[in-house]
Amino acid sequence: MAENRERWSQSIIERIRRLDIFADAKRIGLYHALPDEPDLAGLLREYVQTKQLFIPRVEGDDIAFYAYTGEADLEAEGAYGIAEPTADAATAILPSSLDLLLVPGVAFDRKGSRMGRGKGYYDRFLPATQARLIGVTFSYRLLEELPTDPWDRPMDGVITESETLFC
Repeated sequence: MAENRERWSQSIIERIRRLDIFADAKRIGLYHALPDEPDLAGLLREYVQTKQLFIPRVEGDDIAFYAYTGEADLEAEGAYGIAEPTADAATAILPSSLDLLLVPGVAFDRKGSRMGRGKGYYDRFLPATQARLIGVTFSYRLLEELPTDPWDRPMDGVITESETLFC
């Protein structure tokens, strides 16, 4: 998997660039990837000057999204060893202000259901946003069906290196 991650991540980025909802969005939530997730750092670098980009910071049991202005304004080792906005970052964006949110997950299904890592960060964040939700994963993690809970908010679409699916 590791040997394919860079190539697959680049294919996912190309698919995201072609989305009308990406082109139209002004305020976009992204993420810094864990080692087993698609890496969207190329989108951050490419669009930092032309779109308002936001990335999450873990704050206790929750996440909040802060403006991304470049790698220099990040803590190198935030929660889970991934770069996050510094503790003195500007005020978090209101969840309702995001237009599009690119969401990582352990797995997704073809109906837009998402399986997270069990901490519930996104489960608590998603009800507060009206943003379009696009799950981002590798094709081997796109399943036919996942179990869901009543509080789960489905994605509007899922993107893999080989498929763009709207739910």
